[in-house]
Amino acid sequence: MYPGQHCLISRLRPEDWLDLGGRKLHLYYTGKGRPTVILETGAGSFSIDWALVQPEVSQRTRVCSYDRAGYGWSDPGPEWDSVTQVANDLETALSKAGEHPLYVLVGQSMGGLFVRWYQHEHRDQVVGVVRVDTYETTAPVNGKQVPLYTLTKEQLQANLPPPSSLKKPPLPTEVHPPFDKLPPNLQRNRLWLERHFFETLDFNKEPEMMESWRSAFSVLHQASLKQDSLDALPLVILTREDVNDDDRQQQKELSHLSSRSRWEIAVRSGHFVQLERPDLVIAAVNEVMRPMERPPKVVSLEQRQ
Repeated sequence: MYPGQHCLISRLRPEDWLDLGGRKLHLYYTGKGRPTVILETGAGSFSIDWALVQPEVSQRTRVCSYDRAGYGWSDPGPEWDSVTQVANDLETALSKAGEHPLYVLVGQSMGGLFVRWYQHEHRDQVVGVVRVDTYETTAPVNGKQVPLYTLTKEQLQANLPPPSSLKKPPLPTEVHPPFDKLPPNLQRNRLWLERHFFETLDFNKEPEMMESWRSAFSVLHQASLKQDSLDALPLVILTREDVNDDDRQQQKELSHLSSRSRWEIAVRSGHFVQLERPDLVIAAVNEVMRPMERPPKVVSLEQRQ
């Protein structure tokens, strides 16, 4: 148990930790039913950031929010947010928890990369995807931000600042918007989790993380060049309202990944749509689940003939 964790214990249950071979991953399950909805956070975010979405969705089916290695209540892993570690951790944890496909994946911000990679590697497990304000990551080259997938490994590493030059931000002392929309007890939890995250952050793992992202974005970009590369996989894309024209166009183009997709601007919301407009995220999850809930169409003998 982490120092000071006594103030957080109301949310935690012994069954929420799974051993991944010497380190533990924290998963928080609610609800019953199939498919299981998996909620994937962005960089620097935690499972409790889904607290306004998970209870509503769990009235309909089983839902799992979780903390990636090094986040929240999960132990650090050998790597920091590499796509392979995240995907392997999630698949192993779900299996050990007794979960079985099918899954609906919901990814916010950088969680969109992990969701998309998991679906790319396990197409037979995923029956729907919701992307919540997710973007292609960029890196600075000659003073200009360029997409990671356009770089070689050598170009990326040459343009990354050395880990020794990176400074941790000041530890937060209060909850800032939009996290003040969480219930008061979870606001206290989140403040502690954010402080703990920055205290334990290891920038030496950053070059490997960025190379992992570059490699994954390159693979996924090639796959996306094919129209409807996700076939008819139900896909909803939510984009914050205050987005610039370039990012807006990028988000719109993501809808071309599937022949069964929808793109929506989250009016009156910033980056954390799950906190500022949880109703839109809940509706999107329900929407991608709808095709699985429809009864098979009965065809009469006359129609067959």
